[in-house]
Amino acid sequence: MNDIDSSRFTRARWYWTAPYVAVGVFALTMLALVWLLQTREAESERNAVARDVQWAEQTMRRHMQGTEEFLGQLARDLAADALDMDGFQVRANQHIANNAELVNIVWVGPEEAVRWSAPFDTTDWLVGDGLSGLQTQAFYRARELSRPSYGAPYANPRDKVVLEVYVPARRGREFLGAVVGVYSIDRMVRHLVPSWFAEKYRLALISDKGESLAVNSRVRDLDESVSYQIPLDPPGNGLTLRATAFRTGSQLPQALPTAMILGLSVIVLLSLWLLRTHVQRRVQVEKERDRLFNLSLDLLCIVGLDGVFRRANPAFERILGYAPNDLPGRPLLDLVHPDDVSATVEQMRRLSGGEPVSLENRCRCVDGSFKWLAWSINPVREEKLVYAVAHDITGRKAGEDALRAESSFRKAMEESVVTGMRAIDLDGRIIYVNAAFCRMVGFEPDELIGVSRPFPYWPLEDLQLCSDNLDLTLLGRAPPGGFEMRIRRKNGERLDARFYLSPLIDNSGTQTGWMASVTDITEPKRIRAALEAAHERFEAVLDGLEAAVFVADAGSDEILFANRAFKSIHGFDAVGRTVQGVAVLQPERGDYRLDPHVLKPADVPRELFDGELQHPLSGRWYHVRERATRWVDGRVVRMGIATDITERKQTAEVSRQQAERLQRTSRLITMGEMASTLAHELNQPLAAIANYCMGCVTRIQAGNVRGEDLLAAMQKASFQAERAGKIIRRVREFVKKSEPRRSAVQISEVLDDAIGFAEIDAKRMSSRIVADVAAGLPAVFADRIMIEQVVLNLVKNGLDSMADLPRDQRVLVVGARALGPSAVEVSVIDRGHGIDEDAHAHLFTPFYTTKAEGMGMGLNICRSIIEFHDGRLVVDSNPEGGTIFSFTLPTEVASEPIARRV
Repeated sequence: MNDIDSSRFTRARWYWTAPYVAVGVFALTMLALVWLLQTREAESERNAVARDVQWAEQTMRRHMQGTEEFLGQLARDLAADALDMDGFQVRANQHIANNAELVNIVWVGPEEAVRWSAPFDTTDWLVGDGLSGLQTQAFYRARELSRPSYGAPYANPRDKVVLEVYVPARRGREFLGAVVGVYSIDRMVRHLVPSWFAEKYRLALISDKGESLAVNSRVRDLDESVSYQIPLDPPGNGLTLRATAFRTGSQLPQALPTAMILGLSVIVLLSLWLLRTHVQRRVQVEKERDRLFNLSLDLLCIVGLDGVFRRANPAFERILGYAPNDLPGRPLLDLVHPDDVSATVEQMRRLSGGEPVSLENRCRCVDGSFKWLAWSINPVREEKLVYAVAHDITGRKAGEDALRAESSFRKAMEESVVTGMRAIDLDGRIIYVNAAFCRMVGFEPDELIGVSRPFPYWPLEDLQLCSDNLDLTLLGRAPPGGFEMRIRRKNGERLDARFYLSPLIDNSGTQTGWMASVTDITEPKRIRAALEAAHERFEAVLDGLEAAVFVADAGSDEILFANRAFKSIHGFDAVGRTVQGVAVLQPERGDYRLDPHVLKPADVPRELFDGELQHPLSGRWYHVRERATRWVDGRVVRMGIATDITERKQTAEVSRQQAERLQRTSRLITMGEMASTLAHELNQPLAAIANYCMGCVTRIQAGNVRGEDLLAAMQKASFQAERAGKIIRRVREFVKKSEPRRSAVQISEVLDDAIGFAEIDAKRMSSRIVADVAAGLPAVFADRIMIEQVVLNLVKNGLDSMADLPRDQRVLVVGARALGPSAVEVSVIDRGHGIDEDAHAHLFTPFYTTKAEGMGMGLNICRSIIEFHDGRLVVDSNPEGGTIFSFTLPTEVASEPIARRV
């Protein structure tokens, strides 16, 4: 044996001697440290309960924050008027069902009264109930702070301790009340923590006064030394959460560890001799295991049951950036994402029971980022260690998230469309329906998926038709335009729908069925039927008209539509022919206001012609009106309406002739009444002529003749003769029969002639006529004789009305003034007895008169004459007493269009 071998042998002996010494030292040391270990274990238990209580508090807070968000959403929907009472009940009941700690959800109005309450059968919050004094504090605090506010816990009428949260609802500055969530304190401690927590600890909610409001267990065997309490916020208000560990029956006597240490030390010493041969083989195995541990691409680590790293392989540095020497002694939970801590802790607790687990969580890298790891962990209870293997799945998770987002997006698209989607397999069995289809037929998806023919939405009366359509679909013979079918809703209502079919192809290109898009066409069919009915009514109305109606293309003159009256005149084959081809009565091109051929869609609608025309063949008269408009296809058309007015024209002609005769009769009657006065008026110039002539004869006979005397006498006689002739000529023109001839006349001259006639009666009645005619009046377009008749009639009526007045008040004023450039107003103002209201209403009625000898036609004829001249005759009371008759006449400039029309 050389020196090296001797040295190795010496070291080997020392290696095997040292354990014996170490066991002894270990036994002594363990006896000294057992108390420290027991103390540390108790501290670990207290730390564990502290962590568990903090976790429980976080869980409860997260649940309560979720409820706050739900109540806040209800408040926002209330403020936006997007929530009614039924919707409130549905959503509130669903949330209460999903959160067992809640007992009520209530909407309290700004007046502190309950408006809506859920569930609907609750007796604690009734609609119309007001808030108590304790509740109003939290209600007004929520209103002032504009955020959720918790009230103090209190016992309700059923002696159940409850806690309320008030979430304000606002629309701008307007306070709409608060949405209230009511928690049961007892349910909070029972349902907001998992079952494993209740198995280990008794959880209690303590009020600010130290009173226990609720506990999750009534077990009395507690280990008060292992307890922890933490404030519960929200809701605050001094509430604390206290957890106390149950006392277990497996606790060992204090002396037992000492005895076990001594016994184990002896056993270890004995075992060392047995292990000596085994260790050598084990050293080789450990070397191989270390090489595998260090060279593995996956994360390998050894962790104690307390969650602290014991050893880590170099893969930690490559994947997470942590050096293997930095991890031992560091808790595994320090690397776990906060959102994954609770799930990781749950799995770690399963390890303590000896059960292997697999989990996925996010772990923090050195740079602060997180990576997804898939852990496979196996415990070794006898070693109080767990062996864990972790694989980096960050890339896979990213792919899954992208796939999940894509799937959610596609699902959202399917659920948001209004078109129903239904898929069947090649055997005709329903394999998919979307929400729109379910809404359309009224059935739930589970009532439709997997169903074969006959489908629940087939009407009983159309089963054979629906079955035939399904057969055509399965054979691939569905028409490109789809099927139009009646379907039955679950409530029995029928509706019309159109099914569009397309093959359903999978990823491999194989057809697996048929996809149908279903559109509700009930309303479009109803609208189309209504339009057809309206069109039929429209045609019926037009065909029922006596007027001939047609529509022709403005460019080609092709007749596009004609009613029955038009067809009866121009032939029932008129539609499709041209206007000239059927000899439609229409004005000349120059008579149109605008040539229809040059009109564009932007120029319509526009009036083209409105006038009366006589048919050259039949001689009948028609009132024709044409208008340019846009046709249903967008092109410009002209629509003509021709109304037969032959009888009206004939009646008008007869009326005109009768009016002329009546006017002439009226003038004759007027002249008859003036006959004696006219005779007296004519006697004066005739007597003067006779006297002048006799004087000339006497002087000639006496031989006493001077030329200048005879000339003066003859000139006077000539003047008197002209005066008499003028009177006779005026009477002759006034009474003779003539056609109305309208021309430009000076109204001042017409009034002078009329006043000249009327002055005869005025002198007889001791009255005076005053002319008040403005200077420079424009010429009027009128018939001179007819206007003289009107003025004379009005003047005579005025003179008659003043017969009972004193002579100095019998003054009648005839005036004329301009009403702008287009009209002249003539007024006759008397100061007579006036006209009462009853007489005023019948003043222009034929044969109505206030004179004993009157015919009652004068004023009616006067109004007809003025209206013939496109004027207006009105009567007003004179503020100074009497009556004012006034009428208007168009001037020559304003009457040019009238002259062309006449």
